[in-house]
Amino acid sequence: MRKLHEEIKEIKELLTDAYPPEHFSAKDVMTALLAAIIVGSSFFFNTLLVSTSIQLTFNHVVVLVLVTALVLTAEIYFVGYERVPNKSRRRFGQFWAKRFFTFYGISLAVAFSLAYLYGFTASLASSEEVLRVIIAVSFPCTVAIGLADLVK
Repeated sequence: MRKLHEEIKEIKELLTDAYPPEHFSAKDVMTALLAAIIVGSSFFFNTLLVSTSIQLTFNHVVVLVLVTALVLTAEIYFVGYERVPNKSRRRFGQFWAKRFFTFYGISLAVAFSLAYLYGFTASLASSEEVLRVIIAVSFPCTVAIGLADLVK
């Protein structure tokens, strides 16, 4: 009976250690960048998103940024942090901060780069409109980054 308990414990350790989150690496950054570029490009071709985002008020932009932050935080928690075996040694704040700021920064940088590449920075009337478009497109980019982390 003791041997059975030991074997069950060993199997449980193997199962819980089978998919622990890896340390954040350059590969994660490149995967996030690629996911954001692919999804962001498809959303810039959607003229409805661009024309709608130009009409956003300041309150809409703030809510969009907050929703993006909440969705990204949920993705980081449920996709990555749930798999951390020893949560007392690896606090959520540290786990979250480097992923959140890196992923959200990548999504904003990709959205700005695509807006520049496709000529939206020159064709829109003001820098406020460009910023609205960038923030609107950064939301699907951020979701794509979280999904790329899930597939990994």
